[in-house]
Amino acid sequence: MKDERSTDYTKVKWVSLLSISAVFVAAFFVLRSLPDAECGFLHYIEIVNENGEIELCATNHAGFLDLTVLKYPVEIELESEPLSVGQTEPVRLFLETSGGMTMAPHELAVTHTEKMHLMVIDPSLEDYHHLHPNPVGFDGRYDFEFTPKKSGEYRIFAEVVPVMSRRQAIATNSLNVPGAAEQPEFSQSTESIVDGIHFQLAQLPETLKTGRDYQFSLEVTGANGDPITLETVMDAKGHMVAFDAEGRGFAHMHPIDSVATAQGDGASDGDELSFLFNVPNPGWYRLFAQIQVDGRAVFGRFDLKVQ
Repeated sequence: MKDERSTDYTKVKWVSLLSISAVFVAAFFVLRSLPDAECGFLHYIEIVNENGEIELCATNHAGFLDLTVLKYPVEIELESEPLSVGQTEPVRLFLETSGGMTMAPHELAVTHTEKMHLMVIDPSLEDYHHLHPNPVGFDGRYDFEFTPKKSGEYRIFAEVVPVMSRRQAIATNSLNVPGAAEQPEFSQSTESIVDGIHFQLAQLPETLKTGRDYQFSLEVTGANGDPITLETVMDAKGHMVAFDAEGRGFAHMHPIDSVATAQGDGASDGDELSFLFNVPNPGWYRLFAQIQVDGRAVFGRFDLKVQ
């Protein structure tokens, strides 16, 4: 009798183990079968770029990152000679974890062709820079050059994806340019003409609400409406960044089809790009659209009010 009970217990145990294993295996295949979001069901999908590197698509293409609420375990320190308006100076950036461990370049994944993206903006929200610091050695140092056009405390947002976590991380700091800072001034605008290039946001409703996804098009033409050739920048034909009037954070927006066209040929006659826009707080937002024409970056600028 004792042997029979032991045998029955063993059978029950194995049946239970097999049942649990079957559940996990089934769950795995169910998750894999779910349709991908823009950057994959679990934030990322892998892309092999033209250099043979595995590239990870950054998260939060639509959402605004409110850094008064969100905290990330990375930090940056900045060193430079005194800055002045119109003068180019080298800046040294040191990237480390919140625990004080340096982060070398091999510990960062490539996102949109770069190891690190810096979004730099002055207090007036007029002088925007998108920079990609170069790694120097393996002690977490990254160098870039900076030419401010305004005075005041420039906010710096560093966007990286550590290889270990495979998740987007944001670090912030600032650079001071001596002089009186200008305050931002807003006026609802969905059109911008810069250096003879006409930018227009289309398909946006007149009233925008917080917490909703809005898909809009960025149309880019010559000043007279003539088509222009958009060159590839960061594996896409254009990018957008939004800052809020309150200085809470930013949104780094990539074209909706940027993953599908990551293996593009480098140039296109297309003049329209689609983006998603979603913000958590009401107020004014300034958007910058970055394109590349004839080897130079051109930035359109827009103001949107969200209720």
